[in-house]
Amino acid sequence: MARYKFIVNPAAGRGRCLHEAEKVKIFCNDYDLDHKIFYTLKSGDAITFAREGRDSFDCVVAVGGDGTINEVVNGLIGGRAKLGVVPVGSGNDFIKAVAIPEKLEKALINLTRLKSQKIDVGQAGDRYFINGLGIGFDAWVVKETLGIKKFRGMAIYLYAVLKTIYSFKPPQVLLRYDDISREEKFFMITVGNGISLGGGFKLTPQALIDDGLFDLNIVRDLNKWEIYKNLVSVFSGRHIYLPQVTTGRTTHLSVTSEEGFAVHADGELLSLHLKSLDIKLYPKALDVVVS
Repeated sequence: MARYKFIVNPAAGRGRCLHEAEKVKIFCNDYDLDHKIFYTLKSGDAITFAREGRDSFDCVVAVGGDGTINEVVNGLIGGRAKLGVVPVGSGNDFIKAVAIPEKLEKALINLTRLKSQKIDVGQAGDRYFINGLGIGFDAWVVKETLGIKKFRGMAIYLYAVLKTIYSFKPPQVLLRYDDISREEKFFMITVGNGISLGGGFKLTPQALIDDGLFDLNIVRDLNKWEIYKNLVSVFSGRHIYLPQVTTGRTTHLSVTSEEGFAVHADGELLSLHLKSLDIKLYPKALDVVVS
């Protein structure tokens, strides 16, 4: 019989996850699953719990949002367990790139089959990520979301975007990938493994999570009018055809800046003033339970 380890982030989904965890318990008992449930209390707990179960369980399940998934992934790398996902976050961007049901009960039933897909994994410094990494504007948006309590879902990110537009000042950055080297003030640089970030912004709409390549979305410095004028196009992914945007594909890139830059991985803020970062891809390095 397969063994499952559920890692629940009670704070995910603005606290909704704690209520949903009760349904997880009921489901596991009804389906007679061999399981254990662990609850995180602070940042980093999910990494520890996942690492402790990566060789003794068949499936380690992240019950929460993209941040919870990111921590679980960072604990799973190097083990034999498959990643399972029960999405209960504000954005749930990762599941837009893989066949994982959004509804709780369907996601749980999906786990019982243990059908899996091998996906690519990115690494930025000592942090792994599976959906996307952002440098510049969207990393500051992530910082802004941390203080927002009155909205849910996409509204959180939209509100944060509008606030960040008036405070963000792009740093001078040197970007290198393949034979390309660019040094300028960038509005944002997105390294996509999945198609969207920020609760549905399709920053890398053509990305495939198992093709062995990152999709890049590189946006030069924009004035406020350009931001407002083109914001809607990001929801459909049409922004990639704008003259202010450069796209590309690569397996490795580096970013340096004397001023320092902000960066997030899978919506988890890593730093606001990083001076250098090396980013690389590991093809099909993780098994994810899919439908």
